[in-house]
Amino acid sequence: MCELQGNRCIGMVASMTHASTNAAEAVDLVLKSITRRPHLDSGTGGFHVLRPHSGTEIHFEASALLDAALYIRRNASAHLRSLSVHDLQQMLVKFMGDEMDLCRFDWRSLPDGVSLANHVTAEERAELTSAMERSPIFAPPQVLFLYPVTIAVVGDSFRSDHFFLLPPSELPRELVRWYDANEIMPEKHPPTPMHAGMKLSDISCWLGVRAPVGEIALRMRNAILGALALLPHSMERYTFSMRAVPPGYMSFGSTATYHSGAAATPPLSEKLTLGQADRRWMETVARLLTSNGGQDGKALLALQYFYRSWVRDAATRVGPLCGALDALFGDRDAATQAMVDAVGSHLGPSFDATRARRLAKLRAGVIHGGAPNIYEASVYHRYYVDYRQDPIRDLEIATAGCLRTTIFGNDMVERPHTHADLIRQISGRVV
Repeated sequence: MCELQGNRCIGMVASMTHASTNAAEAVDLVLKSITRRPHLDSGTGGFHVLRPHSGTEIHFEASALLDAALYIRRNASAHLRSLSVHDLQQMLVKFMGDEMDLCRFDWRSLPDGVSLANHVTAEERAELTSAMERSPIFAPPQVLFLYPVTIAVVGDSFRSDHFFLLPPSELPRELVRWYDANEIMPEKHPPTPMHAGMKLSDISCWLGVRAPVGEIALRMRNAILGALALLPHSMERYTFSMRAVPPGYMSFGSTATYHSGAAATPPLSEKLTLGQADRRWMETVARLLTSNGGQDGKALLALQYFYRSWVRDAATRVGPLCGALDALFGDRDAATQAMVDAVGSHLGPSFDATRARRLAKLRAGVIHGGAPNIYEASVYHRYYVDYRQDPIRDLEIATAGCLRTTIFGNDMVERPHTHADLIRQISGRVV
């Protein structure tokens, strides 16, 4: 079979060899960080981990452990670059605690300040290397993260390799690895209560994301919901009610875990209905999540910024709205001009170059130290004087229009206002 596939098989073998070499180097680096205890006069920083079953302590030397963490950040699984260096150090400490039976080593013969790298056999080193290759450090796990959504109703479910949007009735199919269908309450959050007294919330839609770690899942969630935030009419996108939106989310890896945290969405007043017509933009998001940077990476960043702008306080929206435009169109050497060109080319004659440039100055008002509060910035007042319109609202409309057109083309259209007919009857206005 290898002969038939030729270079592909050779490439796979080379990749496996490369991963094994990196795992061996990672093992060697972490072994170098471990001593029984440092020399009293060494002056090196670090910390001790008590091993009760062996009746001793391990000392991890800080600088050497940092070298090991920085190495795996560059040479192990790509998802580690989403974690802090401190998290990587703790991951290495846990790996050694899980994989090494320290009773095998004669700690009494290990001199103070001498690393464990000099006191393991070739066989033991090979065992650790094999374990390192199988660990989450080199073989990222696939965990299901489940987020409750109450502002949308799914009429036509969507599934892809990395995320799904489903009505509650279809959730049990996704949890068969962890639960029997009779143990799940798909219309409640959490669907698998952790204790009898836990408060449950009604759910109309489930967003599921598959990722190796929570940090990546949250970024993916933010991009997906950032796209969802582009759907409501501009007059409804930031119209929120006082109803409670359930906080927290679930993860399903080796076990099911409930995580506390903020709600996934703001309390949008009118629910969005997702159906067959939404599949194409969802497929675009699914493709972006598997892409390798470039313009697709910029689009994902822009959607994440737009999600961050989906908040009650209008003043705090300006920074992430500008960030969304910068991410998609930004020129490091001419960021303001790039924003002006983007707004002008995507939104037609009502946003001419002069108005677009005035709007772009909001960016300097919050990013370059113009004022901590955008309402205190002179550009905010001047825009009202010149155009008799709220500059933040114009920035919202401009940003949403640019993102829809650039990222989704004709596959996404802003929804009509839920009460457009009523508004027309009462005021004669077309919205």
